Amino acid sequence: MKKSTLTFLVLFLIYPIQFVSPSHNSNKPKARIQDEKSVQEGIREYIDQLEGSGSIKLSKQKIIGNPVLTKLYSDADYQPVWVNARNRKDLVELLEGAYFEGLNPEDYHIDYIREHGRKLEEGVRVSMDDYAMADIIMSNAILTFAFHMIQGKVNAEALDPNWNYSQRIVPDDVEFRLTQRLETGTLKEVAARIRPELPMYGKLRRWFAKLDSIQKAGGDIQPIEYPGIALRPGDSLPAVKALKNHITSYGFEFSDPENEKFDEELEEAIRDFQMINGLDADGICGKATYKALNVSLDERLDIIRVNMERCRWINNDLPGEFLLVNIADYRLYLFRDRNIDYECRVVVGKEFHETPVFSSDIKYVVFNPTWTVPYSIASKEILPKLKKDPNYLQNRNITLLKGKEEIDPSTVDFTQYSQNSFPFTLRQEPGPNNALGLVKFIFPNKHAVYLHDTPSKSYFEKTDRAFSHGCVRVKDPFILAEQLLGDKGYDSEKIAEVIKTKEMKNVYLSKPMPVMIMYWTCYENDKDGMIYFFRDIYGRDKKILTELNRDR
Repeated sequence: MKKSTLTFLVLFLIYPIQFVSPSHNSNKPKARIQDEKSVQEGIREYIDQLEGSGSIKLSKQKIIGNPVLTKLYSDADYQPVWVNARNRKDLVELLEGAYFEGLNPEDYHIDYIREHGRKLEEGVRVSMDDYAMADIIMSNAILTFAFHMIQGKVNAEALDPNWNYSQRIVPDDVEFRLTQRLETGTLKEVAARIRPELPMYGKLRRWFAKLDSIQKAGGDIQPIEYPGIALRPGDSLPAVKALKNHITSYGFEFSDPENEKFDEELEEAIRDFQMINGLDADGICGKATYKALNVSLDERLDIIRVNMERCRWINNDLPGEFLLVNIADYRLYLFRDRNIDYECRVVVGKEFHETPVFSSDIKYVVFNPTWTVPYSIASKEILPKLKKDPNYLQNRNITLLKGKEEIDPSTVDFTQYSQNSFPFTLRQEPGPNNALGLVKFIFPNKHAVYLHDTPSKSYFEKTDRAFSHGCVRVKDPFILAEQLLGDKGYDSEKIAEVIKTKEMKNVYLSKPMPVMIMYWTCYENDKDGMIYFFRDIYGRDKKILTELNRDR
């Protein structure tokens, strides 16, 4: 657990804690006072062990040490804090509810805490040592749950070293004090207080609950076998009837479900299904569509869990205006006042040239840009072509440089160079065939990634649009430029005038625009209220799910 978060948790979830000292309880029976001292001594001993070793096992429950837990009990003079039966019951309910946050209640000792509560409720004799251990275990459970809700169970930076988003901290708010919750019997409200405030999280949480209820009621997606050929509108086959019966599991209805003809009703249903699953909505049921039809509810729930975890990784304090690129659905969104003001298609990095996830600020726009070809592309991809075609550079308006000196390509024998010994720089000059197109958007980052135009417009018409070397190609870059520079007088006419000069020009934004490059593989679409799923093109969901499911 990070030190900064631990400090906030100490201050606002726990501190201060007040207990009645045994010295103020002279009327208590001597045996009870001895029991209290025994519990107190047990808690002190286990907390000391925890400080010394970093982790211990109490009643087979693994407890990892942290300053929060230590401070909790040192401030309480090592007295038990879970003495109220109502609070223990509320804790169980709170931890059981972790399931609907996409978390695993077993990470928070739920079975042990349930059993401990049952014993106390039924009057089963519990040793003072067990009582001391149980108190620490319950405190560890709620603190761990709170941390996971605030910043996620999975360490985003450990999975992706490029991750640079700020995380949430516990606000300086008395409502988050654990002691007040325990004293007032309002522990159950903690989850609502520490739950991410992003609208996306709440929507995913509702969909998780909805699909989970369907599954618990006995509903699920039964497998359907691909018939060996793509089914098309107009086909009349037994496989069409099977397809109709199957797709009703997704809520689609047909006036004649026994009909074996691929009619307009089925075509419309298939198009809708394809759209909400990130497929080419052509109404033809091929292999990719059958694969999506066979995704089980368990798999859908896991996808939602993964994206809920991503929500917990980022700060909820979003700016009033920001640009978001969602890699997985190949789209760019401009948000103003938390509403989508503009969106367009984008092309992202290939599977072996992944677009990184990070945040930055767009500082300026470059019209008629040059493109300095990255060394890896120049040496690996272009050099072999230079060896075969001496006019390759000239035909593509590319200048050959050695240092700052321009070199005539016809004077160079490129066959003597290799991928590891290419001493030249390649710079493509401004023009419609420039790889960056006619405009690019600059935001400082270590990845040399930016948004830009492209002469390869056909890729935007494809459903899967992972074709770049990592940068993000924008379908309508002039509209985006107008959105960012409109307050400086750059409307479509002025932009056209600048482009016509064929000279490179940098135009700074009046105020830097935050840009977030993210990777969401599902979300609720505001337009139709449906949940959309997208292909995990870089295989990142699996890594997160593995860590979510890992025993704490």
